Amino acid sequence: MKVFIQNLPAWLKVLIYFLALWGATLITGILPMFNDFAFFFLVSLALSWIFLTMENKSLLSLGFIPLNKKQVSYFFNGLGIGALMLLGCFALTVFLTKDTWLFNCKVAPMYLIMSFLICLWSAFVQEFVFRGYPFQTLLKRYSPWIVQLIIAIPFGLMHLMDHKMSSSDIAITMLCTGIGSVLFGLAYIKTKSLMLPIGIHLGWNYLQLLIPRASGGGNSGLIIINSQATYGVLNVVIPYIIVALLSILILWMWKPATSIKA
Repeated sequence: MKVFIQNLPAWLKVLIYFLALWGATLITGILPMFNDFAFFFLVSLALSWIFLTMENKSLLSLGFIPLNKKQVSYFFNGLGIGALMLLGCFALTVFLTKDTWLFNCKVAPMYLIMSFLICLWSAFVQEFVFRGYPFQTLLKRYSPWIVQLIIAIPFGLMHLMDHKMSSSDIAITMLCTGIGSVLFGLAYIKTKSLMLPIGIHLGWNYLQLLIPRASGGGNSGLIIINSQATYGVLNVVIPYIIVALLSILILWMWKPATSIKA
């Protein structure tokens, strides 16, 4: 059995991995109590452990735990990068809409803490599931940009779950999440660690929760809207694409000591 799994092509291992995760989504449809990040993380963890054990490798080889100061710095640098990206998108949206925003002085500290922890867990699980075993396994056999395209598809589909969306909304979501997937994947390629993509993912999600880029953000965030401006592709999606592509370009040009050819 061990030799059989070792000899499986990388694409087949990854296909089995994602088919198993798809099966997990079917289970959550029957048993809604399992529809949680923890369930999908455990499924992904078990699959990764099985494959890696058969390949005589450790789970730690996936780089989801910081093992030195450099990897810790990757996480915090990523946190700052993700936050700056969101602020850049917000600034462009405000410029385009000429909207009015108010600073919310009544944000509960517990809300800030719990929101951070929830976003951290979400970012960690998503990066482990998508940029963990499947991404890293494919990287050993195929061109990085082919791998990026392959992983971007299930990553985008994951963001369509539990949503009744129009075809145009689906296309926009797949485009935006696909660009994000490329950014996170490139962050791993450059560092060989999940710490940088986890940090970027967390910084973006957390700031987006506190600083909504569109109307209807509610009153829990740091900034709340005070206008009736119309939000759409031009002033929400385009700023995101500009900032994300610029971030990808900068990251692609960055040459850390541990980088590999991208």
